[in-house]
Amino acid sequence: PGCDIFENNSNFIKLKIQTKMEKKIFMARVADQSERYEDMVDFLKDIIEDTSEDVSMDVKNLLSVGFKNLISSQRSAYKTVQAIEQNKKYAEYSSDCAEYKEKISKELETNCKKVIDIV
Repeated sequence: PGCDIFENNSNFIKLKIQTKMEKKIFMARVADQSERYEDMVDFLKDIIEDTSEDVSMDVKNLLSVGFKNLISSQRSAYKTVQAIEQNKKYAEYSSDCAEYKEKISKELETNCKKVIDIV
């Protein structure tokens, strides 16, 4: 009889963890639809850190989508600022653009490191 209690407790814990994971997956999808890719990656990071098992292909695909979209928007912003910085018409603002470009570059690096740490 004692084993049944432990077995039931174990199943309850698994069910509770599964429910928590399902909520995080749902919220990652909400973040994706809201184009809040940093939040999406954070929700998925929590899932990956909270599980001792291999994550599902669904979680891996969501992480890939979140990371790709997060990084691509930052890369696009970097390229845009760089183009403005190099435009002779805006030469008087080139140092301001260089500072802004550096800020974007640091954010990009931080997000790349975040995903590398997750994987």
